Amino acid sequence: MARYCIGIDLGGTFIKFGLLDEQYHPSEVFQLPTPLDGGTDALVEQMVTGARKAMDEAGGEVVGVGIGSPGPLSLERGIVIDSPNIPCLKNVPLRDLVAEPLGLPATLENDANAAACGEYLCGAGQRCGDMVLLTLGTGLGGGVIINGKVHHGAHEIGAELGHMMIVPGGRLCGCGQRGCIEQYCSATFMSRWAAKSLQSNGRQSSLKELLAANGEITSKDVNEARAAGDGFASEVWDEMARYLATGCVNFARILDPERIVLAGGMAAAGEDLLGPVLEHYQRLHWSLTEAKTKITLATLGNDAGVIGSAGVAWQQFAS
Repeated sequence: MARYCIGIDLGGTFIKFGLLDEQYHPSEVFQLPTPLDGGTDALVEQMVTGARKAMDEAGGEVVGVGIGSPGPLSLERGIVIDSPNIPCLKNVPLRDLVAEPLGLPATLENDANAAACGEYLCGAGQRCGDMVLLTLGTGLGGGVIINGKVHHGAHEIGAELGHMMIVPGGRLCGCGQRGCIEQYCSATFMSRWAAKSLQSNGRQSSLKELLAANGEITSKDVNEARAAGDGFASEVWDEMARYLATGCVNFARILDPERIVLAGGMAAAGEDLLGPVLEHYQRLHWSLTEAKTKITLATLGNDAGVIGSAGVAWQQFAS
């Protein structure tokens, strides 16, 4: 009989569910809306409802559940300490609240770490050794896979990759540090600083019209303007790529992973992102040896988190 683990990817808008068998073949992912009204009880009920639906569709034995959640988390205790986009999650023992009504063992994992596990098992990291995943979206998150396992660190806060400082004394980050890579390479902050620069320095750019009309610009707007020959947009995009490549060089020096995988909304730019990052990476990389760590694009898209959550469960509950 086939055996499966259930993956649950908890987001601020939707909760995604899926199955992963012992050979790491994922099922089709489905989603339910995240109930933001009704408190913890409504949220847990929705998660259990989706998990039961997945159990019914499994057609085999379900051995465990993996829950990917935004944090910070206490992984050992299975507690969500806080989640800014899901207000009811403050010091909530989410792992056990989901596990008990299902009658299954469950494990809790940071959502970015779960996405890294998903890409490692079923996506761009398949058949590779150690791997780093960078998610370039609202912020800059990620995960580190070492010897096939998610790296958590001594205090369960390892792999906070977006808060590596690359500009000493630089832009103030929400974490309280200055110069975090998140402030220079994430979609949100890159476009925000571009808008601020346009408003203050008098540069000419087609982005000014979009900014005036919409009150904001996006990373997609910056890339499209760059592709159309906008000089300012080209400078902004190239600066982002240079800082991202700097981070990749640092990860290569510290961890020497086989692969660095770029994911998140900005990765949808494809070669427009990867090309300039690789160009800067090759230029910035030391000259002692060739650059052996490969940089590539993620392949699982928005399903990485739910697949990886199930993968984390397999790694814990397989027997």
